[in-house]
Amino acid sequence: MFQTLWIQWWCWCVWMFLLVALHPLGASPSTLTLAEVAWIATECVLAQAVPLLIASLWYIKWPVAATQYCQWLFVIMPIGFAADVLVFRGSGIHLVSAEFAELSTEHLPRLMTFFSWGMLVPLLAIAAYVTVGLALTKLLRRLAITNEWSLRVIKAVALITLVSMAMGSLLWLSQGRNERLAILRKHTTRHPLNAFGWYNATPIMAGGENDSEQAASEPIQQFTYDHDLFAEQISARMRQMRMNVVVETAGDTETAARPDVLIIICESLRSEMLAPDVMPHAHAAARSGWWLRQHYSGGNSTSLGIFSVVSGLESIWFYKSEVRFAPALNRLFRQAGYELGFFAGHDDWRAFQMDAFLSPRQFDRYDVEPMDWLASDRRSIAKAMQFLHKSASPATRPPRLAVLFLYSTHAPFAVADAQVIDQPAASADYPIPFPESWRESVWNRYRNAARTLDAALGDVLGSDAVIVLVGDHGESFLDDDTIGHGTKLSRAQTRTTALISGPMFSSREVHERTMHADILPTLLAAAGIEVSLANQFDGIDLGSATRAELRSRVFSISNLVGRDLVLVPPIDRRSGAEFGTRVEFSLIDETI
Repeated sequence: MFQTLWIQWWCWCVWMFLLVALHPLGASPSTLTLAEVAWIATECVLAQAVPLLIASLWYIKWPVAATQYCQWLFVIMPIGFAADVLVFRGSGIHLVSAEFAELSTEHLPRLMTFFSWGMLVPLLAIAAYVTVGLALTKLLRRLAITNEWSLRVIKAVALITLVSMAMGSLLWLSQGRNERLAILRKHTTRHPLNAFGWYNATPIMAGGENDSEQAASEPIQQFTYDHDLFAEQISARMRQMRMNVVVETAGDTETAARPDVLIIICESLRSEMLAPDVMPHAHAAARSGWWLRQHYSGGNSTSLGIFSVVSGLESIWFYKSEVRFAPALNRLFRQAGYELGFFAGHDDWRAFQMDAFLSPRQFDRYDVEPMDWLASDRRSIAKAMQFLHKSASPATRPPRLAVLFLYSTHAPFAVADAQVIDQPAASADYPIPFPESWRESVWNRYRNAARTLDAALGDVLGSDAVIVLVGDHGESFLDDDTIGHGTKLSRAQTRTTALISGPMFSSREVHERTMHADILPTLLAAAGIEVSLANQFDGIDLGSATRAELRSRVFSISNLVGRDLVLVPPIDRRSGAEFGTRVEFSLIDETI
């Protein structure tokens, strides 16, 4: 009877190896050498060692029950590995990690509003895999019990396989550490031990889609600092932020003569979308105004990105409630006589802690509604335009500032039938995460969604208001080995479209790096609003900044998951494809 238990275990070792070797979400298995294949097979056996031990102890006490039910123990590891592949391919985070615990408990429930049926495809695939595995195991067990010849064949195949694994594993272990690390990084999702956290092949350094191998293997640098002095500097900075007010002088621009301002924030809008064949209206506005060619969000999530826009600060300050609840944009423009409006086709601001700076308290008109993709976006656009509409006597109303947030370019991306131009394009129910073979069709769907949004914004972008159009953050399409945003500090997840247009913004391309924190001081200057402590912004007025200032500055971009950020260095200090340096940082407990 123990032979039956052993056959069950061995079948699941083989079945797990097939899953590891053939799943479509990793680098092509055809690039694996025989030694690498042998080592991966060994890992599959090692991963099943614990279930085998438990099953053996169970067999000693209850042999019949063990042979009947222990195969469910052997299923746990393949299911766990498959789940880890899905999580890692989507987020760059392993299932057995503190980052995943934070992601699943704090952020995942809030993302259910973006559910699509395509997300169930990988889960159904796992269910089908387990079902087939159980059926094959049952068949082999029956053959082994009823046919002595079949049992001998199974034993011989198992013995040959074990010998081959041993020889291949010795060859694998004889390779140098750097060679093994390079293979582990290339085939991260084909190493079960890595998936279960037994060793880590994930790159240490944060970066973009072109990270160098060397950057990924550099050690973490340790340093010391004066904690008490750091804490006092944080407190002093926050006190100074509250003292920053509008300065009225005799030469100030008359309130009525100040321009209306419209800030359009588009979900997940990458810089590549600002192209004439994708967003022709936005592209024309960028060509006639300021086109910020290398623009970065404050972070890789909506909450961090919008906070940086409305505060003029790097998003490290998001985690200080005293700062988050006092958005400088609203306070300063109100002091200058503006009426403020916020319009969005979504109502989840509280869930992501954004109600601190996006709520009826901060706006004279606050108009949000449940998400209905294109329909709610179009209604929000109409409401914003109606808010900014000048009456027959424009001098009778004060200037207005509107913030318009649009969701259509959030995965799985909303596309109007008339805008399905790029082909082949995935349907709305494409699998998430998707394999490399799906990238082109998903990317085309994203381009069609951006084109759809641009068509809805055609009249808006032609108005005479000062208009800012940015993405709240970027979006990864396997550029950094992940899908989506909010999980990795990479160019793909943080670089966005950005333009500023209006009567006083003549054609200009800014090729130096800019960031969301620059928008507020730039708009204040454009509206002729002078503040008492302009240096309290982390951003700078792009109209007065010199090229040398833009090229020489260092700024940070924060991560949604975990307490870390990337320091983006001056252009002349960058080396190769390196994006920046990741720093573990928290203003909550004042640690670096």
